[in-house]
Amino acid sequence: MNRRFWKAAVAGGDDRQVYAAEALGEKGFSVKTYGLPKDPEHSQVKKASSLEEALEDADLIAAPVPFLKKGRIQGQEFYIDLTEENFLKYLKKGSLFCAGGIPEDFLEKAGKKGIRCFDYQKDPFTAMENTIATAEGAIAQAVLKSPVNLRGSVCLVIGYGRCGRTLAGYLRNMFCRTMVWEKDREKAAQAKAAGLEILEERELPQALDLTAFLFQTAPCVVLKKELLKYIRKDTCIVDIASLPGGLDYPAAQELGLSPQHLLGIPGKYAPKASGEILASAAVGKLSESMQQEGLLWN
Repeated sequence: MNRRFWKAAVAGGDDRQVYAAEALGEKGFSVKTYGLPKDPEHSQVKKASSLEEALEDADLIAAPVPFLKKGRIQGQEFYIDLTEENFLKYLKKGSLFCAGGIPEDFLEKAGKKGIRCFDYQKDPFTAMENTIATAEGAIAQAVLKSPVNLRGSVCLVIGYGRCGRTLAGYLRNMFCRTMVWEKDREKAAQAKAAGLEILEERELPQALDLTAFLFQTAPCVVLKKELLKYIRKDTCIVDIASLPGGLDYPAAQELGLSPQHLLGIPGKYAPKASGEILASAAVGKLSESMQQEGLLWN
């Protein structure tokens, strides 16, 4: 079967979903959308009047990243039928459901209905691709909020996971003095091998006092009150950790610091590139699934 006969649904989310729908149309899919912030511009993409209509006969479903925010799907405030229950109700057996951070109970229920699921956030390639938008967005926000130049400044990156690695590389290439603190010894060794300045935990207080730009990427609260007190009030602090964030916000406020907690950076700073990445990942997974089942994918 040629891909031009395949059907896709793109439902809920931010501007990334708009561009994902357009990208799927470019790849030959007949696409129906529902609950998007604006209408995509592509002849293969049509707007559905309900979630049921959007999901009807869809082979590939692109839901938001993250799938849920505070227990709700983005767009649900305007489209009341945009719920987990309705996704499970209307998805057809054998379809591929794609989203970010899919809850375990949803995965279990979908599996019982014969629905395959693909979590973007668990796919190493997709996650790594999205770190580019995250790093660039974090740097853009830091430049906007700080009165000093980034080039030549002392920068500290907390955490050397996917996002921390990409961000630290950008900063080094922008001629910043880039320091990294990472508790995992293997990741710390990787940062050192990349030519970055690695800190021991005992060196953090002095490093924090020198830092002009602080980027917190670790997925846990590293910067507690005892460390926050070493940070200067004019330091630009950018926290990109998922909720609840990577620092003690009440303590930061008490100390007169002004951290910025940035969430959903790819959707805000590079929605087109990020949407195209998501669409490619979804199509790649569908192709892989079809081939595993011995079906033709042209």
